[in-house]
Amino acid sequence: MARPRTPLSSYGTIHAILVEPGKWRARTRYRFDDGKLRQVERFASSEAKAKAKLRAALVDIQTSTAAEVKRETRLRDLGERFLSAKAGRAPRTVDTYERAVRKIIAPRIGDLAVSEATPDRLQRFLDSVASEVGVGTAKTVRSVLSGMLGLATRADAVRANPVRELAPLEQKAKGATPIPVDELAGILAKLRSDERAGELDLVDIVEFIAGTGVRIGEACAIAWEDVDLEAGTVSIRANAVRATGRGLIRQTHTKTEAGVRRIRVPGGVLGILGDRRLRGGPNRGLDLVFPTSMGNLRDPRNTSRDWAEARARLGIGDYSFHSFRKTVATALDQAGLSARDIAEYLGHADPSLTMGTYMSKTVGGTRAAKALDQVMNG
Repeated sequence: MARPRTPLSSYGTIHAILVEPGKWRARTRYRFDDGKLRQVERFASSEAKAKAKLRAALVDIQTSTAAEVKRETRLRDLGERFLSAKAGRAPRTVDTYERAVRKIIAPRIGDLAVSEATPDRLQRFLDSVASEVGVGTAKTVRSVLSGMLGLATRADAVRANPVRELAPLEQKAKGATPIPVDELAGILAKLRSDERAGELDLVDIVEFIAGTGVRIGEACAIAWEDVDLEAGTVSIRANAVRATGRGLIRQTHTKTEAGVRRIRVPGGVLGILGDRRLRGGPNRGLDLVFPTSMGNLRDPRNTSRDWAEARARLGIGDYSFHSFRKTVATALDQAGLSARDIAEYLGHADPSLTMGTYMSKTVGGTRAAKALDQVMNG
């Protein structure tokens, strides 16, 4: 007999587990108004507190989703309804939505009724956000507003979503500076000779990123179960991120769906991984390839700061971790790989993004690994 579906605005069994000493996670699946089941979880210092915290959150979600959206509904209340509908998304995504609603939209235009959210008012609001906070933040706020007023449109509180009538927000892209391919080997040689970088266990992770082009959060989250030394491959399927109220976590998915991939790594990088495997060291629970000296999950922000300080000590240019990513794209392009091949290696869904943003415009699987080996070794 088929298992009955969870009714709308209800949830299944609550499960709780101890994720680390003094930290419990309570989790269940809630069926939202769109019919989709999404995971909702809360953390606390004990099993009972975690479950109580989750039940309170579920009551808030039920109250919010049960409320009817009308022309008189205030934007701050519509924003909370929108957040409830997105509660099952990735923690970092939820944090972004919450900041947009509670820190920007609600304080500035939260008392406007849905019917008062005209294109003219919203345009002036977004223009002020772009001017005072930045275009990037304004774009995020616009996206959240579109989702909020999409709820109002579907509830027939307004005839059409007013956000669709707004002018685009323009921002000149300023990306990371790519490292010239012929300078990469020299930069890595300088880093290997730096005593402080050795003390911080910085060298291996930098070389790994330089040889694969993975994102810093992806590199910090790689576990030994993702590494196949015999096949010479690494699976990218997690991300180290900070989430409000939870601190640093290993998110069990990448930045995008296309980011989940298995790549063949250069021989030099494979040697580094093999050495680390033999060397061992502290590793608490997650069995990470690049943990901290205490065996914990490495923070991408702290690692980026350590790399910036190393650059200053060694007289290396202003190259971020993302610079390595661009250099890898250029090196693979020079080796004759197609845009699709390079996009798949870097975890991009759209090859045009790879071509337009990541490949150098000035320098013209196994092939990728061989090409990167040559670049890293000079």
